[in-house]
Amino acid sequence: MVEARIEGAGLTLAEITERHMAAQKAAADVAREWDDRRAAGDVSSVAYASALLAAVTEEATARRIVMEYRPLDYQESISKLAYISAFLIAAEVRLEESEMAMVMEAAAPFG
Repeated sequence: MVEARIEGAGLTLAEITERHMAAQKAAADVAREWDDRRAAGDVSSVAYASALLAAVTEEATARRIVMEYRPLDYQESISKLAYISAFLIAAEVRLEESEMAMVMEAAAPFG
């Protein structure tokens, strides 16, 4: 794979997707931990909500970076689209309209 870079950030597609996967795992781990603590009555609803918000915000930021990534060639474009497809299927979510527009715009030069 060509090691394309995000403008200004200097990260490769592989690095970006690794960070996104790590953020997803971290968010799931935080949710499980805080669900257990909340069920045991160890935390308030405010602390619970704050912890979940922080984890979800980090995942959303990592997801946005994936969507904004601009591949340098056809192969990277396909790799990005494959990653996003796998993520959507595994997470059982869909792209927001703005995310779809970013993805389509980034893939257009190679289509």
